[in-house]
Amino acid sequence: MKAEVITDSFFIGHHKIANKYIKDLNKRYEAARDGLKSYGPRLAGRLDSELEMLNIIQSTDSFPQIVKCMDKHMKQSIEFKCLVSDSYNLDIIGCWINDMKGGEYNPPHTHHDGTGWSTVLFLKVPEFINDAKDPHKFKDGMLCFIMGGNTTYYVAPKVGDFYIFHARHQHCVMPFKTKDPKEIRRSMSFNFIAKNDGNI
Repeated sequence: MKAEVITDSFFIGHHKIANKYIKDLNKRYEAARDGLKSYGPRLAGRLDSELEMLNIIQSTDSFPQIVKCMDKHMKQSIEFKCLVSDSYNLDIIGCWINDMKGGEYNPPHTHHDGTGWSTVLFLKVPEFINDAKDPHKFKDGMLCFIMGGNTTYYVAPKVGDFYIFHARHQHCVMPFKTKDPKEIRRSMSFNFIAKNDGNI
């Protein structure tokens, strides 16, 4: 998918990861979950389950597809003049999975001191309760990119959708209510840098 241009200096890469890889990620995560460390102390989210995945992600079936998306994003970064060199080595520096329950949310924040890039890959999406009286007000569970001023860009979570954006791009996740309180909104995020890349 082509990058979605938001401003001259920021853009969001929108990619799709096939369902068979999403199933593998969920299976691998759920099998390892009880032994994973909390990543919460490093994060801004108001949720209980934020577990570290860095030691698992590179061994999953999805990883080669994820790397292809990262490399495509780097090439698009050169196109949009967010990157000035085509010589780089990609390095993931933190990876975690969020299991969000109804009422939980992620406040506006940036990642990793604004260095490098960040990602969101949707792994599970519950059925939200849409009780907004005015349809335009329903933003529950959406990923929101904040552009400054009154400009925001909302993304409805869909399983397999994979977004890549600059780590200094402020974003948040809206709270939500679910029809089944046991259902969760699951996403995987990681930060990465491009070594020897001549960032601007």
